[in-house]
Amino acid sequence: MYRPIEKDERYTISKEWTGKEKPQFVVRFCDEWICSTPFYNSAVIRAVGHNAERRGALIITALEA
Repeated sequence: MYRPIEKDERYTISKEWTGKEKPQFVVRFCDEWICSTPFYNSAVIRAVGHNAERRGALIITALEA
């Protein structure tokens, strides 16, 4: 199990079977599922983004022309 946010043990990333062909990296906050991805780096980015959003940051998820 990995702890992606320094000094905040509520966030965890672990490899789990999610029904996909291979195990996925699953991000959890207080044991609640946030997302799953096949890539560790994507999981860390999502955990950092979730933490920022929870703390009040404005998150831009998509731009449309």
